[in-house]
Amino acid sequence: MRKTGYHEITGVIHCLSGLRVGGSDELLQIGGTDLTCIKHPVTLRPYIPGSSIKGKMRSEQEQKLGRFGGRDQSEPCGCAGLACLVCRVFGPHKKARHELGPTRIVMRDAACTRGGETELKSENVIDRKTGTALHPRKVERVVAGSEFSLRIGIQVWDLDSGCEHNDKNGGDALVEFVKDGLRSLQQTGLGSGISKGSGEIEFQGLKLDGTPFTL
Repeated sequence: MRKTGYHEITGVIHCLSGLRVGGSDELLQIGGTDLTCIKHPVTLRPYIPGSSIKGKMRSEQEQKLGRFGGRDQSEPCGCAGLACLVCRVFGPHKKARHELGPTRIVMRDAACTRGGETELKSENVIDRKTGTALHPRKVERVVAGSEFSLRIGIQVWDLDSGCEHNDKNGGDALVEFVKDGLRSLQQTGLGSGISKGSGEIEFQGLKLDGTPFTL
């Protein structure tokens, strides 16, 4: 097994709406925020963990291709099949022994490069009989207009020579598969509360190995 190439996708994650990636709420205060954003422990600036971007991209591709694992089809795909790009790119779930080689995608944490201020969004549950609001809570999210750096590495190994995706082959197929994941993120969103207005994003200034491209 030999590494034959490495590609890098860079760009900007632009928030079209408020964005919330959950942090740790170790200390709850009366009248305080119920759900906070994750922040850098030193600078206290919000950021998007690479694991959050990777996990959402994986989920989107699994939904698109119908690739789910577990008896009830509720877990990430762990088939480890040679033709499964989900397992090849993101790694087979809960399967230490396989013939796919190392995980192909290398997802970096996305640092905040613009904006980064936070706002409190009030949420509640509506009583269907009376129409009154129940269980109010405050959710912290990064304001619309904020931007985060995007940096994704794609490792190519000699094992990937037979890969195919969207009329691409080998390493190009892996890159195209990752691009597909980015397209899906733009369509649905990132972070929590997507169905309630949060998490709408747009990728800007995308480059593959320094060359601009569009999704």
